[in-house]
Formats: sequence, C-alpha cells, structure tokens
Amino acid sequence: MPRLAPEASAFDMQAALKGVAIDRTRSIGPQIYDALRRRIIDNRFPPGTALSEKEVARICDVSRTPLRAAIQDLAGEGLIIVKPQVGSVVAPHDAARVREAIFIRAAIEAAIARRLAETGVDEAALAPVLAAQKATGERDDYLTFFRYDEQFHSMLAQMAEVPNAWQMVQSVKAHIDRQRLLLMSSITGRSMRAYEDHIMLIEAIRRGDASAAAAVMRDHVNSALETLEAGAQGP
Repeated sequence: MPRLAPEASAFDMQAALKGVAIDRTRSIGPQIYDALRRRIIDNRFPPGTALSEKEVARICDVSRTPLRAAIQDLAGEGLIIVKPQVGSVVAPHDAARVREAIFIRAAIEAAIARRLAETGVDEAALAPVLAAQKATGERDDYLTFFRYDEQFHSMLAQMAEVPNAWQMVQSVKAHIDRQRLLLMSSITGRSMRAYEDHIMLIEAIRRGDASAAAAVMRDHVNSALETLEAGAQGP
C-alpha cells in the first residue's frame, strides 16, 4: 500500500536533504534540480511535502535564485505544484501521467530494440551490468537493481546511436519511477523478472529478430503499468 505523506510537523527536511553536496565550480541550478528530483522519485520527499525555499536554501547553502529555477523546472514536469501565496509542495501521484509516460516509453524503447536487432549490441559491454542485475535480483534488492536497470536502458540507447531518445524517456518517466520505487521494492521476485526480460531481449537482438525484440521491450515496459495498477487495486 502506498505510504501516506508525513505530517508537516513530523517531516525532517534536514534528514531528507542529507548528502546534498554542491560543487561550486559547476552551475548550481542543475545540481539543486537533480537533488530535489531524486528525492521526489525515491519518495524521500513524499507527495504533499511542503518545500520551503528558505529552508531548502539554508540546508543546501545556496541562494534562492537557482533554487526557484529548479522548482519551476520540476513544476513543469508535474512533480511539484507551486501555489501562489502558499508555496511549493510535492505533487501527488498522478495515474494519468503514469499511463502516458509508460505509453511514450514503450514506443521509444521498442523502436530502440528494433534498431538494435538490425545493428547488434556490444554484449561484452552489457555483461557487467547484467551480472550486477542478476546479483541484486537474487538478493531481491530492488533499489540497487533500479540503478543498474537505468544504466542498461541508457546503454541500449547509446548503442543504437540515439542517446537523446533516452533523454526523452527520462523527461517523462519520473512519474513511473516514483510509483515503481514505492511499490515494486515490496514485491518479491520483481527484480529477477525484469532481469529475465533483459536476457530475453538480448537473445532476440542476437537472433536479429526485430519484431520479437520490440515485442519483448514493449511487454517489459508495459509490465510496470500492470504491476502498478494491481498494486493500486490492492489484494
């Protein structure tokens, strides 16, 4: 069952922002954006969390100008709601955005899989990532598996010579990932199922079967929607 947002009085912003380290030699805005976005996706900032500009700026030791820009970018993605005269809060989970994001991701990644079946992949480069997925899947560590899953899909786009396609996926998939990390880490065997899908995909690509590769990828991505909808309905 999805966790409810904590009471405002119980939420520890200092703890949630622990580990944020700003590199003063780089642009500050993108770093703040990445830090806040990661915490929304992994639910360290649950839905409904109030984001006080003053408090976040103080904890992260940044000015409010780049922070405001980061918040506006996150609002544009639908991850934050900016309420005039009230402030910013983490947006609730949005089932419509999740369905749309999965639709977009399935279309793009199926096309990547089809292309790779025609051009091939560097299996030697993928082998360490797949081995790490298998190891984390066997111990049912979904949170760690998630990082290797991201790396795997990013590498496929790179090998297909369409890295910007993965960036397009990234621009919409935060809504999927919030739900995935909330729900799927509690589902026994979910990591191994994803790993097995990856192995099936590589086998289809190795055979040069573009239709099968696209179908495996499409089913793989759509399985997230099936799992999320089943979780929303409850037992």
